[in-house]
Amino acid sequence: MSVLETILFFAVPTVALYLGIVLLVVAPRMARRPRYRVGQPWPHSPMWWTANPQGAQLPAADHDTTAVTGARAGTERGGARGSW
Repeated sequence: MSVLETILFFAVPTVALYLGIVLLVVAPRMARRPRYRVGQPWPHSPMWWTANPQGAQLPAADHDTTAVTGARAGTERGGARGSW
């Protein structure tokens, strides 16, 4: 086998395999629609959940603080930020 045949036999299928894998990984990202970014206007109407009860024609929630027993109001730290 000549050097050219050896390169064609070993290198071309290997490079083709790598390019095929790269194409399978990159192609879905390139075909996807642009994502929503913070600060962009939201052109769609709300679907299921709303933080505005008046907007959903619902009565406002009852914020009765006496119903909570054994809780210290406003002294706890933590939550989703993880600042314990």
